[in-house]
Formats: sequence, structure tokens, C-alpha cells
Amino acid sequence: MWGLFELLKFSFSSIFWGILITVVCMALFFFLIRGWYRNAVFTPISYVIGIILFLLLAFQCTMIVGAIKIIRISPYYEAQIQQMVNSHFPSDREVSKQESEQLIEWLVTEYPILQHYFNSGEFTGYTSQQLPIVMGAEIRSFLRFYIMRRLLWCLGFVIVGAVLVIRSIAKQEKQERCMRRTTRRMPAHNRRIPHTRIRR
Repeated sequence: MWGLFELLKFSFSSIFWGILITVVCMALFFFLIRGWYRNAVFTPISYVIGIILFLLLAFQCTMIVGAIKIIRISPYYEAQIQQMVNSHFPSDREVSKQESEQLIEWLVTEYPILQHYFNSGEFTGYTSQQLPIVMGAEIRSFLRFYIMRRLLWCLGFVIVGAVLVIRSIAKQEKQERCMRRTTRRMPAHNRRIPHTRIRR
């Protein structure tokens, strides 16, 4: 029951903040492009690219927010591991690799939100007193690396999206330049200048 409540709480809050951050990023994205290309006109293709980029960034930002939340409350998970270890192992006993895997599996089963980030782990050479601290530190280290990977994915998506959007508006600018050049090159006798003549 607690696992379901935790999953819903994390999901709603992470999705909300993930989408909010993405909206701000997309607004800044189009604002910067508009500032760089002042005479640019976004085409329907530009907006399609923007929608695809929004969906990709929303997913990445949601996962990043979830990882940050888990890092913030990781001491709670560490305390839960400590209680589990204290109830099953003497404080000076070395925990085997298989037993550490079972502890991680128990943690993920108890708190389903964690399965979106990891579902297994191996720890050897630690006593039951040391293991919870080591597990907590490893979870935080893994999630920081996870966040960095997601940020790099976001950066890659933004760069690709910016190139595609700029290419989609460059065609519009090229057409406008061609029209201006054609107008300037039009022979003078083809240009009709309106005039008024009064007769008595």
C-alpha cells in the first residue's frame, strides 16, 4: 500500500515539475531562435519539431526530477536498509554478494519508484554495519551519474532540434530573399506607376 502511495506521489510531482521545466525550456528555445533570426517565420514543420522536442525533453526532465527527489530522501532508504540488516545479520558479520543482491531487490520491491532507476546491485567485503552506509552512498553516486547522462541527452536533443528548426525557417527566409531580388531586378517598363491626369 505504501509502495503504491509513494509511486503515485512521486509520479504526479515529478511529471508536474518535469513538464513545467520543459515548458520554460521550450519558451526559451523559441525565444532565442527568434532573437537570433529576427525576420524568421516559423513554419508548420518548425512547430512539429518543437512538439517532438517537447515530448523528449518532458520525459528526460521528469526522470531527472524523480532522481533528484530520491537523492534528497536517500537517508530514509538508508535507514530502511539499516533496519533490515539489523534484524537479519549480526553487526560484525560480512554480508555476502547474494545477500546484498537480495537486500537491493527487497528495497526495490518495497519502494517501486526505485525500479525506474535501478533494480539490482552487488556489494562484497562489507559487514552488516557498514553495508547500509555504503549502499546509500552508492545509490546517490549512481543517481548523480544518471542525472548527468539525462542532461547530456537533453543537450543533444536541443542541439538537434535547434538545427532542424533553423533549417525549417531558413527556407522561408530564402524564399523572401528571392522575392525581393526578383522585385529589384524587374525591368522599369514592367512596373506600372499609378498617375492622375485632369482634363478640362
